Amino acid sequence: MHAVAFPVLDAMSEGDRRRLLDRSVARTLDPGTRLYMAGEPGGRAHLLGAGVMKLIGRSGEGSETIIGLGLPGELIGEVASLDGLQQPLDAVAASRCEVLGLDAGLLVECLRDNSEAAFALTQLMARRARWMCETALERTASEVPARLAGRLLDLADMLGTVQAGAVEMELPLAQGDLGKLAGMCRESACKTLRRFKDAGVVDYRGRRLRILQPAALERIRCSGRIHSEPADRSTSKRGARSGEAQAFGTPLRS
Repeated sequence: MHAVAFPVLDAMSEGDRRRLLDRSVARTLDPGTRLYMAGEPGGRAHLLGAGVMKLIGRSGEGSETIIGLGLPGELIGEVASLDGLQQPLDAVAASRCEVLGLDAGLLVECLRDNSEAAFALTQLMARRARWMCETALERTASEVPARLAGRLLDLADMLGTVQAGAVEMELPLAQGDLGKLAGMCRESACKTLRRFKDAGVVDYRGRRLRILQPAALERIRCSGRIHSEPADRSTSKRGARSGEAQAFGTPLRS
């Protein structure tokens, strides 16, 4: 397991942390491997030590939508651990992932005894819920370019670094999955990404992507928010470093 901070685990007492780790199960998942599926019992919650995990919802007809992403240091599968019901989503490795499975019953017991750890988990779940709400609204209220621009900016907040005024990142998702995250088909995602490249807003080779004009991408995103104020990007959704957040410039009114 890579050296990464686990806020929920780190906030526990040393004794409870050791109890959880002694009963944990480590796994390494190749891209495309399912960690669990919707409908399965929530016997374990999983700490993500490396990689990116897709959290996927499926319709009755089998179509998939990427509802959220799990990032290093985060806990996934926690909902079923807390409410004792089935997993609500599939969890699938987007990249090579290292996970640590924690016994759900013991986790809940430790959370009851460690208020700081419970609060850390509450903060994680609140951030994830807010992001899911914002992206769900954009899927229904925004045009295709605004949706894709929003997801690229979110991924930059999560994973990007600033280099010479541009934001660079290795996309954890193929273009088809990027479309699922933005609520569009693969063809629309590819076509829109090419339009962004032709306009000089982004550049990419394979999965290596550079946002050359973050403010322009923000304007495209805001164009789909007719009735709302753009979110303040002075701080990122996932706590990106301040230098990265500043690369997006001052939010623009739609």
